[in-house]
Amino acid sequence: MSQFTLQKTLALLLMPAGLAWLILLGATLFCFRRRHRGLGAVLLATFLLYGLAGNLHVGAALMARLEGAIPPVAPTKAGPFDAVCVLGGGTEEDPFGQPELGRAGDRVLLAARLWHAGRTPLLVASGTGKDSRQGPRNGGTETRALWRGLGIPEKAILVVTEPCWTTRDEIAAYCRLQERHGWRRLGLVSSASHLPRALALAGKVGLVVTPLGADWRGRTRAFQLQDLVPQADGFMDVQRACWEYLGRWLGR
Repeated sequence: MSQFTLQKTLALLLMPAGLAWLILLGATLFCFRRRHRGLGAVLLATFLLYGLAGNLHVGAALMARLEGAIPPVAPTKAGPFDAVCVLGGGTEEDPFGQPELGRAGDRVLLAARLWHAGRTPLLVASGTGKDSRQGPRNGGTETRALWRGLGIPEKAILVVTEPCWTTRDEIAAYCRLQERHGWRRLGLVSSASHLPRALALAGKVGLVVTPLGADWRGRTRAFQLQDLVPQADGFMDVQRACWEYLGRWLGR
């Protein structure tokens, strides 16, 4: 074991997630030593569940399973499309109220790359957020501002103005736009893990789209000792995967 690996493992154990895991382990051992087997069993199960929920490899495996149905596409080879629709969720607000790329911001960049590669003459942005103190955020407007900063002209951008709180709302809006504009070849950009659910919703309303995956998270990782410690990226990927499975089950 290298000194670097040991230092990183110890540092992760001192982070809030790592400390909580150690406390659970200590409480579990204490209960078993005191012969409180019932409570000890509950704490042990919680310790194991917590460890799995924050494990990088578990998160990557769950994301890979979702992403497996989406073929990777090079922006220079995709399409051509009449329009490319980008699901909301790729933008956030900075402390000054200005739009910036969020954790899923790769979907915004992928669409820009498709336009610059000449694969589509039009980008469509949508989405509504409600995490701002100033009221609902129009994710489409935020995305447009970022695209304009990336050199995409106003005439090449269409923003869905109606509120789209869920993926189902966005798919319905795209379906209406397709009927209105007569688009025949439509690309759909989102995080690769989110696309299976989006495609299922599109299929329910008869919207035929080509999935264009971004924000890939299911890469195979080489095992390292520090990966055993629950950490933020693990919790995030496990939760995102579970969210997709739940959303698919609920049909949203």
